[in-house]
Parts: sequence; C-alpha cells; structure tokens
Amino acid sequence: MSEEEQQQKKRTIEIDDDFLEQLYGLVGKIPPGAKNINVDLLKDLILDIKRKMEQVKTEAIESMSSKRTRSVTNSIDDDENEENKKSVLIVDDLGVITYQLSVMFRNMGYEPVIAKEIYDAITKYKKQTFQLVIMDLFIPTDREGFILLDELVKFSKRDDRNTVIGVMTASPKKEHRQLCMKKGADFYIEKIEDWQSSLIEYCEKNNA
Repeated sequence: MSEEEQQQKKRTIEIDDDFLEQLYGLVGKIPPGAKNINVDLLKDLILDIKRKMEQVKTEAIESMSSKRTRSVTNSIDDDENEENKKSVLIVDDLGVITYQLSVMFRNMGYEPVIAKEIYDAITKYKKQTFQLVIMDLFIPTDREGFILLDELVKFSKRDDRNTVIGVMTASPKKEHRQLCMKKGADFYIEKIEDWQSSLIEYCEKNNA
C-alpha cells in the first residue's frame, strides 16, 4: 500500500447502521453499499445539519414572534400565562437534538424538560404533568425505546393525563412505525429532511 493510500485510509471512518442512526439525515447522502466515509465529507455533512438546525430555529422564532404580536390584545396577565404554559418532555440521548427541540418548543410556548435515558424520562414523567412527550425510539436501542413507550402510555391512561406521545426516529423500517402506533403512540415522525417542520405542523394542527 502506497503512502498516499495509507494516508487516505487514516482519513476514513467505518460506518454501519448504528453510525447512520446516530447521525440522522446522512443516509441519503452516502452512496448505497458504502463501508466507510471520508472525514472531510463527514465534516461537511455535520455542518449541513447545523445549518439546517439554525434555519429551523430562526423560522420557529419568527413564527412565534408573529403569534405573540397577535396575542398582545388578549388581557392575560403574566401569572396566568405562566400557570397555563404547556410542558413538553423531550427524550433523546443526542445533545444536538435535545438542544434544537428545546429552542423550537420554547418558542412555541412550551416549557421543555430534557431526559437522555429511559429511567430518567419515566421518573420525570411521574413527577410532572406533560401535555406532550416527544421521544427518540433508539435510546440507545429500539428495545429501550419500546419499553419507554409502553410505560408512558400506561401511566398516561392510568392517570387520565391525555398526554400526546410522539416518536421520532431515523429508522425507515415500516415495522417500527406500525409497532409504535400499535403500542399507543399518537404520531410517528421519521428523521428525514425537514422533519422538524413536520413536527411543528403536527403540533399546531392538533393543538398538542
């Protein structure tokens, strides 16, 4: 192997299904059957994700700014606003996702609460009433995700909370969607291009 080939090998990263699930949105940009990815390409893809995050954040802020302007005519004092503020539990083990969704939901009028693993999520759900839960299916595997979904649905029904529970995932498998809906999820969003806008649209349309 030449020195140039050796240097090129050092600048590649092995990829598998777990890698693709962790870095959502890369599937469509990596050639089918590829076994590794160039480090420079990976950097470009991550920067692309960051740009999209900033775009979604800006759009959410502009949207909420417009709504707040229209709501000035309502004679509701600050205490009432705080009391009536909706809360959302965001469950994901990726900091970039929890940060992005926190900003997005805060600008939609929610008080976000973050959990990065299922036991923390269950504990927080038991202690507080949430109008909405948005959870990743792979935390870190679908097995844990299904366990969490079962628990959330069980407690929601038992306590008559009527919590809207949504699942988000990078998995394109139809059986994942079918099983989540069968277990009681209210909606299922695949992390494809512009999935955050689909999430906003669902929440606004269903008054979640």
